[in-house]
Amino acid sequence: MTLHFPESMRDNGCDNIQDLETITIELGSIEHVPYSVYYFLENMVNRFTGGVFHRNAPHVLQARLNKGNEVPPMAFQEYSPQCSHQKYTLGFAGRPSTAGHFYISTRDNSRNHGPGSQGSKTEADCYIGKIIGGINDIAIVERIQTQPGVSRKNGMIDDSSHHIKIVSINVSKPESKLK
Repeated sequence: MTLHFPESMRDNGCDNIQDLETITIELGSIEHVPYSVYYFLENMVNRFTGGVFHRNAPHVLQARLNKGNEVPPMAFQEYSPQCSHQKYTLGFAGRPSTAGHFYISTRDNSRNHGPGSQGSKTEADCYIGKIIGGINDIAIVERIQTQPGVSRKNGMIDDSSHHIKIVSINVSKPESKLK
């Protein structure tokens, strides 16, 4: 996922601050969350036309994607204990979840976004994957957490000049481990 940081987040005095940054994500296992992976690829990657990070809450960084054509909500809230909402994982926002919003967990959200949370007796947020790009990706997430314009009420960033743009979401085949 390639991000473009707004002018308000550029530091002209630091050489290692980039306008464009890339975060590497490993999708969840199709053994544990097949529908979530399918839905992400079909409705978020294939229909991607842009998006922004627009919420900086204490526990998540939430993004909104442009949906393009009408995209149905997820048919059900898939959950697997092997794919819980640990720090630096991505999940679908909302119940029912849609291709319109996802988040990066900035702390262990297994309880807050897992089964029986947010007013539901059984449902959980669906898992997309986890950030695997190492210390550089962690530094990018920490940079997103410094996004200006955050409201005290719910972490929403109403001023679009502070939104971090999602320029692209690309999928690549993992390198084979067989040699």
